Amino acid sequence: MPYNAFDLATVKTRLELAQLAGYIYQHQQHILVLQEPSTDEGKPLNIYLQHELTADQVGLQFGLRLQDGHWEFLVGVTYSNQNAAYEIGAGNLKGDQKAFNLLYAFYNYPKAFYLVALPLTASSQVLEQTLAQQLFSQPDLNFLTNAVKVNPIGEQVKWMQHYILQQTLDMKVRIQTALL
Repeated sequence: MPYNAFDLATVKTRLELAQLAGYIYQHQQHILVLQEPSTDEGKPLNIYLQHELTADQVGLQFGLRLQDGHWEFLVGVTYSNQNAAYEIGAGNLKGDQKAFNLLYAFYNYPKAFYLVALPLTASSQVLEQTLAQQLFSQPDLNFLTNAVKVNPIGEQVKWMQHYILQQTLDMKVRIQTALL
């Protein structure tokens, strides 16, 4: 059965049964957001990343949106830093961004919020391209490109981008599996 045949209540029930998160938040009649997401082992997923040199931070959230009869996979990314000179409140989120305000409201000096959307059926290659185009190219998030670590075989890896990509891909696959 294709995902598009599922209504919001059915998807929410299946996600809850799969225990992908501590709580599934429903925003209006078209968005589900995974609050307190967990790993395959049921442990809390680390959704916060901080650059060790600049103290720039991102927070990740995952969700689903029913748009024109099709399910979309959503990634909500909050950006912040230690500069308190400019911050925006959860009340300034627009449209479907408001579904992600639970994490956003408790985040340290939020500066920006990005919402990445792609079809739930998109391939991993499309997911990677979408993150590169809609997220990693944002000027505020340039610090993601210089967060580099050396892996065990001596290669330099953009660890923050890699972590975001891996967690996003993993959560998308886990959601798809829960809906089978």
